[in-house]
Amino acid sequence: MDTKDFENFKQEVSWFVGQNDSVEINIISKTFSPEFINIFPTLYQLLLQSTSILSVDITTSKNKKANYYLYTWTDKNGFKCGWLCKIEQIHTEIDVLSEHQLLLDEMGGIKETYHCFDTETEMLTDNQNFIFIKSELSKGLGDWIDLYDQVCKDENVKQIDTKDLVCFAEEANGNETFYDPNTKQVLLFATDHSFENVEVLKEQSEYTFYTINRVTTFVDYVETLAQQWLENIITDEL
Repeated sequence: MDTKDFENFKQEVSWFVGQNDSVEINIISKTFSPEFINIFPTLYQLLLQSTSILSVDITTSKNKKANYYLYTWTDKNGFKCGWLCKIEQIHTEIDVLSEHQLLLDEMGGIKETYHCFDTETEMLTDNQNFIFIKSELSKGLGDWIDLYDQVCKDENVKQIDTKDLVCFAEEANGNETFYDPNTKQVLLFATDHSFENVEVLKEQSEYTFYTINRVTTFVDYVETLAQQWLENIITDEL
């Protein structure tokens, strides 16, 4: 069996698989439902372009098991790149959007991406600890709530209601991306950033809540993320 794509992943993300971990790899062929294709057409086109999809089951030395799909592409300079997506069957008390659940059921949540594109575009996948993964979700501002309270008091700004916000992506520096399950609106809470693709949320303070350019809803976020990758990989005519 050709496991070269997984070896490429391990070289790029060398810390992910432990020396004593057990790994089972299978090449798979994947199909997607009409609902998935209709809601996420750009993501579907990206996934269709993958040069391979591997099922990867990892059992750690402490007997913890996790299941993943490894999607691999080739960028326009001929380098391999990809997503390691976690597959879970879990229940959570957090209200997950139906579109989010559909994404998890059919693609999985992104645990790792590898390879940096030679592009000036700010990628939504850059420096993320996770994106979409159900077991990583959190509700509300968590540890940021005291900071947000203080900033709003200091600057005489009315707080937005954060109790229902669902964090579905977290950067390594702590910035978090949320959606409101009631409106599906996506918001970035960024206390530390140099982004050029965001705008301060109306009537909020700098270094608190932002909107992301060309992203209003969760589906917009997914499709924008997919389009960024689609523009940087080698594609076949479909």
